[in-house]
Amino acid sequence: MHKLNWRLFYRSFQAGEYRTLLAALIIAIAALTAVGLLSGRMEKLLALEANDLLAADAVISSDHALSVSYRQQAERLGLNTAETAVFPSMAGFNGQVMLSSVKAVSHAYPLRGQLKLAPDGHVSTAPEAGSAYADARLAATLKLKLGDTLEVGQLRLKLAALIEREPDAAMDFSGLQPRLMINQQDLAASGLIGFGSRVKYRLLVAGPPATIATWHQAVQPKLIRGEKLEDVRDARPEVKTALERAERFLRLTSLLAGCLAAMAILLAARRFATRHFDTVALLRTLGASRGTVRTLLLSQLALLTLAASVVGGLLGWGAQSLLVFSIQDRLPAALPDGTLLPWLVASLLGFVLLMGSAGPMLLALANTPPLRVLRHELEPKASLILQWTLTLVALLLLLWWIAAEAKLALMVGAGIVATLLLAGGSGLGLLWLLPRILPEHPIKLALRQLLRRPGLAFAQLGALAIGLLGIWLLTVVEGDLLKTWEGRVAADAPNHFAVNIQPEQAAQFEQRFINRHMPAPALQSMIRGRWIMQNKQPIKPENFQEDRAKHLAEREFNLSWGDILSNDNRIVAGTPLNDSQPGFSVEAKLATTLNIKLGDVLSFDIAGSTVTAPVVNLREVNWDSFRVNFFVVASKALVADLPTSMITSFHLSEAQKTIVPELVQALPNVTIIDVGQVLAEVRRILDLSAAALRLVFLFCIAAGVTVLFAALDTTESERAREAAILRALGATSKKLRSVWLFESLLLGGIAGLVAGLMASIGGMVIGQELLELPVAFNYWLPLASLLAGAAITALAVLRRLHKLSKTSPLVLLRDAG
Repeated sequence: MHKLNWRLFYRSFQAGEYRTLLAALIIAIAALTAVGLLSGRMEKLLALEANDLLAADAVISSDHALSVSYRQQAERLGLNTAETAVFPSMAGFNGQVMLSSVKAVSHAYPLRGQLKLAPDGHVSTAPEAGSAYADARLAATLKLKLGDTLEVGQLRLKLAALIEREPDAAMDFSGLQPRLMINQQDLAASGLIGFGSRVKYRLLVAGPPATIATWHQAVQPKLIRGEKLEDVRDARPEVKTALERAERFLRLTSLLAGCLAAMAILLAARRFATRHFDTVALLRTLGASRGTVRTLLLSQLALLTLAASVVGGLLGWGAQSLLVFSIQDRLPAALPDGTLLPWLVASLLGFVLLMGSAGPMLLALANTPPLRVLRHELEPKASLILQWTLTLVALLLLLWWIAAEAKLALMVGAGIVATLLLAGGSGLGLLWLLPRILPEHPIKLALRQLLRRPGLAFAQLGALAIGLLGIWLLTVVEGDLLKTWEGRVAADAPNHFAVNIQPEQAAQFEQRFINRHMPAPALQSMIRGRWIMQNKQPIKPENFQEDRAKHLAEREFNLSWGDILSNDNRIVAGTPLNDSQPGFSVEAKLATTLNIKLGDVLSFDIAGSTVTAPVVNLREVNWDSFRVNFFVVASKALVADLPTSMITSFHLSEAQKTIVPELVQALPNVTIIDVGQVLAEVRRILDLSAAALRLVFLFCIAAGVTVLFAALDTTESERAREAAILRALGATSKKLRSVWLFESLLLGGIAGLVAGLMASIGGMVIGQELLELPVAFNYWLPLASLLAGAAITALAVLRRLHKLSKTSPLVLLRDAG
């Protein structure tokens, strides 16, 4: 039995019977392996890089001292920990004092990223006990020099370095005072912490992602009021948006590659079955039982999967390694090592897809009667219900594994089904209509031939359309969507924020830029308020289910006012704010999180005054712009008379950054926040995502081409039989080619038109619903797809069938059976 398995496999392989099926399997496994390896490694790197902005992988923050059990739990799991405590205090030197934001850090701080100090450069250690680091603003105001001794509470600390950048500085805009960093060991002796002190405590944790997840699950239920567990996604909306968008881009493209390869496997499996009818009939004639035949055929599939797994795994690993090598100079660090899991899962999914597609046909093959050797019309019939059920289950497993979210899987699945039904249905309808309106012509012969096999025509139309859809949709994703995303992060996007500008300082602030021949930043009013009521009901954090909603319900909001929204805002429901009418405009995602609806009446406590008004509109905000935006904007009538400060954002090149110390010295109360790290991280995520997408795009093209060839292969036997009969009845080679040419042009044109339409619509839907990127309908794509589909199909058919038109009818009849 084993020898027969190998002999049959070797003979079929030599004869080219496994060519398309093996190619489809190899591409499927290679694509899924490469995408799984690459996306997994990229996501780990992006997460680690993004976590540099948090100085850790995860953080628990609180307004009270944290329980030591959180740290002990992390250390028991082998995680690294560090602690910080941030509070306001006066720092003094040589008779001058200034309110500063003191940050006491443990020795291990930071766990991720590095402190950038002057003159030491990048370091990864906290200040030693008895010493301190100060930022340039504090040093300039107090006229401090390295080695000077400053006073903080009861401490006398030596200034060891100036802080140029701290990794987690951009995570919190609430601290407007200049930074003074001290060692945690000096905190107790400072006399600064006591009952009623306003301190923000943080526990920083870092380690392997799986262990971090275990720690998350262990401590999350233990958190009490005022404590929040967060990662970089929670802290920075720009980074969160970029990471989620990058992950969805990778999942979408890998999903398309997998679905295209699955379609190719489905089509090639049918050819596998039809090419084995005679072999199985001969085995049955020689006495083989149905069980023996089933075992033999299953062994063939297992050998196919084994061969494809080895070759596909090596191709996938090699492709992603080649890409990593080509972009390693753009990587901020070495990519984390991959695992064998993507290859194992890809091989398993390949086998499941193969069994789901070919299983019912194998069951039918085992029932092939021995008379099939003499009478070729006695072909066994596979259960269509069983075949499509198993295929659907296999596809659902594929969608579930790659997509990792129901919305993406459902959208891609629905798009493929819609394309299949539209292409097949419209094609059959056209095939039925044309013979009734066209005069006698060879064209009618082609149409009648297609109508004689409607099931095959439907499958071929659908498969061609899906193959072209995958190629065109990836073109839209790799081209239009990616360019749109790149365009949203402008080269001159703001990389600095200035906060706490007083209204009377606005003119002076703007003049500093004008004096340097730089455009003056646009200043916006900002006022802090606490959300206290919704529809006259008090806001209680415990009434919300999500942790983010609970945190938002506890914190103060930064509000602005005005009736003119910036270009980064788009009203999606309601009417614009009116200067003379009280009202609030709320960011749409925040409204969803906090269950705020249009027309709800909100109340905010602003500087001891209660401000109440209805929600008059909901708006989408482009956080990618890095310009100043607000979750809540009030009408002028509500807050114009209340005390306010001003905020702005602006872009500074390296040469222009000398204006920062000038602004700090002239306006010591103004805080300049450098978000260049965040902006650089978003751009890095974008660049790496684009590089990864281009690799996946190549696999999708290969999978799409395989689908096209598999679709054409499905009717090769039938074409050979028809060619033999027509040649025997006197048809010329020229007439055969004209019939096949029209048939291929019609099938390819219909499939191309449907694929182009669905790709244009799909690009818009995916951009808007999944990636939140506006993409216009591409009116040229359906026409270009129609022409390309017709041309590709015609060329492939004529190339493959040229030999048939030259072969004698006797040979064709004998080979076709």
